[in-house]
Amino acid sequence: MALSTIDHIVIGAANLEKATEKVESLLQTKFSTSGKHSLMATHNSLARLQNSAYMEIIATDPSATFPKSCTREKRWFSLDSRKTKRRLSLGPQPLCWVVAVNNIKQTASNCGYEPGRVTEMSRDDFRWKLTVPDSGELSENGVLPVLIEWPNAKNPAQMMPKSGLILKQLLLSHPNPNSIERILSKLNISGPIDVKLGEPTLQFSFEKPDGSNVLFSENCLAGV
Repeated sequence: MALSTIDHIVIGAANLEKATEKVESLLQTKFSTSGKHSLMATHNSLARLQNSAYMEIIATDPSATFPKSCTREKRWFSLDSRKTKRRLSLGPQPLCWVVAVNNIKQTASNCGYEPGRVTEMSRDDFRWKLTVPDSGELSENGVLPVLIEWPNAKNPAQMMPKSGLILKQLLLSHPNPNSIERILSKLNISGPIDVKLGEPTLQFSFEKPDGSNVLFSENCLAGV
């Protein structure tokens, strides 16, 4: 399988504006103004990481509803699940990570897990294909990646200013780490990924613009 790369990492939020302010303060990084995903009734803000990767904060858009032509009942990234809503009520949380591939249909069919239906998406002038389960739930609580394919391999990060924020490591925990490692090996992913034994969780380790390190983990901004 062709080399895959970490395209972006995703932080979930109950309120986009408040969450963006908290994350900006923690990471010493400015995020872009939000964009809207009409098909999913969500909106987001973005910040560039190293190379062509970026970081996304996403939330349900309170001003939007599913379009009448949409047959979906659940938003992506598990945003409609009760468990996720409880988590996000405590503060911004790591949700998942997204891997860029060259042929999403072929990869989704041979990746060793069920990443979801290949769905054509758009936001403003951007168009892309993404795997989205009909249930809206994430694979292994977000430990296994969402797959994405960008036309001409161009994602939004290439149009953003450099933030100085570096993703040092993507930390994954799972009760069966060997099975996760086998799948990631099959996907042939390039990036700083560490898999350990534990409950299904993910954490993001960053180097901030001032050179200090910070771990973005479950409830790290609870009560802030």
